[in-house]
Amino acid sequence: MPAMFTSLLRSYSGLNPPSRPPPSFYEVHFVISCHDAAMNPARLDRALKILEYLAHHQEGSALKGMCEDLDLPMSSAHDLMAALVELDVVRQSDPKTYILGPRALVLALSILDSIDLRQVTRPFLARLCEQVGENTYLALRSGSTVTYADRHEAGQNVAIVMKLGSPRPLHATSIGKLLSAFNPDLEAEALKPAHLEPLTARTIIERDALRAELAMIRERGYSVTDGESVEGIVAIATPIFSATGAVDAAVHISAPRGRLTGDRLPVVLTEMLRTSAAISEQLGAPSEVVRPDLASVAALEADRVRRGHARGLT
Repeated sequence: MPAMFTSLLRSYSGLNPPSRPPPSFYEVHFVISCHDAAMNPARLDRALKILEYLAHHQEGSALKGMCEDLDLPMSSAHDLMAALVELDVVRQSDPKTYILGPRALVLALSILDSIDLRQVTRPFLARLCEQVGENTYLALRSGSTVTYADRHEAGQNVAIVMKLGSPRPLHATSIGKLLSAFNPDLEAEALKPAHLEPLTARTIIERDALRAELAMIRERGYSVTDGESVEGIVAIATPIFSATGAVDAAVHISAPRGRLTGDRLPVVLTEMLRTSAAISEQLGAPSEVVRPDLASVAALEADRVRRGHARGLT
């Protein structure tokens, strides 16, 4: 997603979109052209830079300061601003200060709605599958449940294939824990006593222990389960951040314990974190949330294993 539109989304936090439909590319081009007979792609690029600039200056900006920062001629910038004001994409909060108009948000939201997450993630899942030699999955939140939405299969004989579309337990799966850790309403759902059923001897069914586990997942930025929903299966989930910084999707891999233990697990986990970060960047997620601390993965995993041993999960 273009950075400008993700900036627009974040700059409009809490604002209700206007009822007027978003301007199309052709409408933008036509109105700007009416103000400037010499309209060309370079001019349109300047208009987009102005919108992105205002998205990063929520308090508004005077035209002179904007032109100095963007190195734009005052005369042409004045014409562009007049066109954007006419479109209601930009407004004047006072005679000298320009701010984004409500239709800018509608335009950003219309682009966000057009994104097909499965289409975006497929090349990334295919590349990850080739790198690690395991089935790779896209997991999604669906209301108060989580499910697998897409899969890329490895060539080798796998011990388990996750069914697409089936709800998965929040408290005992790597995807359930990960999405619960980043969504308070899902966490509350996962912690309900009625949902804390043991699926294996390793399933965490104590509320305090699960709450602590979810807090740890939030801190380290990934989830690993070892035989908690299916005996002998290790599963990993890493977060996909949206343009607004929300986590409603994840990259997932599961395999027999013998293929995801020891030194190999940190290697696979590192590639998964890189993959989910790349997908997040493609979706326009804020840069501060999509940079995993890859250098600490091995140490974090060693600590996770020690904690498992302390609970008797050996």
